[in-house]
Amino acid sequence: MSAAGGTTPSPTSGRPRLLWLSHVLPHPPQGGVLQRSFHLIRAAARAYDVDLVTFYQRAFHPDAAAVAASVAALGELVRVRRVFDLPADAGPLRRRWLEASSLVTREPYTVRWNRSRALEAYLPELSRETRYDVVHFDTIGMFAHRDAFPAAAWALNHHNVESHMVARRAAGARGLLRAALSWEALRLARYEREPGGRADLHVVVSELDAARLRAELPGAAVQVVENPVDVSYFRPTGTLEEEPGSVVFAGRIDAYSNAAAVRWMRDAIWPRLLRGGVAKALWIVGRNPPPDLVAWGRSDPSVTVTGYVDDVRPWLERAQVYLCPITDGGGTRLKLLDAMAMQRAIVSHPMALEGLDVKPGEHVLVAGDAEGLAREVERALGDAALRERLGRAARERAEALYSTEAVERHLLQAYERARAIRASARPR
Repeated sequence: MSAAGGTTPSPTSGRPRLLWLSHVLPHPPQGGVLQRSFHLIRAAARAYDVDLVTFYQRAFHPDAAAVAASVAALGELVRVRRVFDLPADAGPLRRRWLEASSLVTREPYTVRWNRSRALEAYLPELSRETRYDVVHFDTIGMFAHRDAFPAAAWALNHHNVESHMVARRAAGARGLLRAALSWEALRLARYEREPGGRADLHVVVSELDAARLRAELPGAAVQVVENPVDVSYFRPTGTLEEEPGSVVFAGRIDAYSNAAAVRWMRDAIWPRLLRGGVAKALWIVGRNPPPDLVAWGRSDPSVTVTGYVDDVRPWLERAQVYLCPITDGGGTRLKLLDAMAMQRAIVSHPMALEGLDVKPGEHVLVAGDAEGLAREVERALGDAALRERLGRAARERAEALYSTEAVERHLLQAYERARAIRASARPR
């Protein structure tokens, strides 16, 4: 697919203008980056005339029909200016070449991955045509295009602190992979400092990520805009009964942190639970499960690996326990916010809870090893009153801190702060 345009409502006179530059077409809001970006761009559109310029990724939009459907849906909210092919998505050979060639450059792979001659030619034209008050860069890789918009406030969004996340992954790797990831983490940290430090405002998902970024950029303006969950969409219906002994994990299974978590369930946690006799069924729900996990689901009658589902809510509502043994990655896990809003009893590894304002024993049950996680799952499966208490507390927490309404206020405050910082600064 070549670069495409979109249809949208006309700008509203008198409102400030915002350009949203994205590495991913932010729709549909079904977990992870798409969920955060969709709800934030919808929030931005309540106060700004928003133009969207974006890549699309085949992992989320495999064909022209999927792209067109998302463009049409977003066109009800914002002005979809252009949707570009992601050159790195051209095929496995292109991706392998990009990965290999990135090892001998100072620029991080994460930034080179978002390079596009077509986009780079288009943005100066757009800047001459339209004056923006704010440019929202939805990831560090898109910040390479900042100089096309010298007069606008630059708001740089961090879904994770990328250098920290890659360094963590490197620590768990071996051999050449560890060396490559360590080199990428080093380059990302350098890029986050310069040119990343030139952003007027950094938007992060949690106070933990804010502290991590401030450690790299002392004195930088950083503001927390939490990951949101639509608590009116994710809510128990009361029409589906829990299945006794059922455990669920939901997420994009081809993401490395999710795939590693599911393999840990397969190898160490689920066998313990089956031996205990209380757990009966494990549901792994999410797109693109790797072949070895598909094979596990086929060989074990107690395990269902669904692949992509249109609606994850029935799987969450029917499960008695949501198990999240993630030990890698960064940011905050939207999958946990969905489970909290669905009033599920959650058992989690502590690392999966990073950045979330929840208390062990009050909102979730927590353990750091396979034996402890299995024990806490069995405890929850065997105690309906405990599940009810945990679920209600989790739902209340999601409503209070992570609803789309609460997060919207924080985002609009962040943009106003970015504009004030830009107004008081010297010309670029």
